[in-house]
Amino acid sequence: MSNKYRVIVDGTAYTVEVENLGAGSAPSIPVSAPVAAAPVATPAAPATPAPEAPAAPAPVSENATTVNAPMPGKILSLKVNVGDSVNNGDLVLLLEAMKMENEVFATASGKVTEIRVKSGDSVNTGDVLLVIA
Repeated sequence: MSNKYRVIVDGTAYTVEVENLGAGSAPSIPVSAPVAAAPVATPAAPATPAPEAPAAPAPVSENATTVNAPMPGKILSLKVNVGDSVNNGDLVLLLEAMKMENEVFATASGKVTEIRVKSGDSVNTGDVLLVIA
């Protein structure tokens, strides 16, 4: 017993015949020549606006030092505020990475002039977390 099917591939229609040879036999599938058919219309994808590029970070003054993310992760908590004085090596924030809490320390002494992250933010390696001047 064989069954005939019409298959459309890339807008071209083909008639195929499939024969059932029974258990344990490999089926033979003869394919006829392409049959002219009207192209199949594909629905147009809805127009979606292009994602906005992230804003370029503000430049850091020559006298300032940045504290950068040592690894990708999520900001758990900030330990300083803008205007706070810090010393080199002071704890400034906690970063969760690989299910572990990692302490991030000030890389210079001075005053925190800018904090570029908040609790819950995801960061990548090298992202500027805060600025000390």
